[in-house]
Amino acid sequence: MTTTPKVHTTLARSYLVYFVCSIVGLFGDTLIGFDIALLYAHTIALICFGLGAVLIGWAQYTSRHAHQEPGKPYFLKGPYRYMRNPTHLGIVVLVLGYTVVSGSVIFCVVTLVGYLISNIFFKQYELLLTESYDGVYADYQSKVPKIF
Repeated sequence: MTTTPKVHTTLARSYLVYFVCSIVGLFGDTLIGFDIALLYAHTIALICFGLGAVLIGWAQYTSRHAHQEPGKPYFLKGPYRYMRNPTHLGIVVLVLGYTVVSGSVIFCVVTLVGYLISNIFFKQYELLLTESYDGVYADYQSKVPKIF
């Protein structure tokens, strides 16, 4: 499939934008330092770390082992049956866990902005998948929500 590198490049750009925004948020927090304390922050953070890691691992395992069933696209299996962007959601949940435990309002806001900006790349990603899988992806898109 000729679009595979384009799909992975698009996803990499999306994650890079999110990562850069997270780094900007960390530096902003260091310079300005507007923090709040949350009750049970460590427990919430541990739950976020666990859920995010499991979701990312499950999504990556599913997409990596998709070649074992050539007739069935990866997005019809694993967490992709429930949401269209499980890896991205896992990354957001991991970062949310860090923002909760750090109490950094600036880091939280900047990473949320990064998430919104990185979603621009998912439109291109979905166009590439629609081209690659004809009506199969369009049908999948109409049935499965972007996140939940």
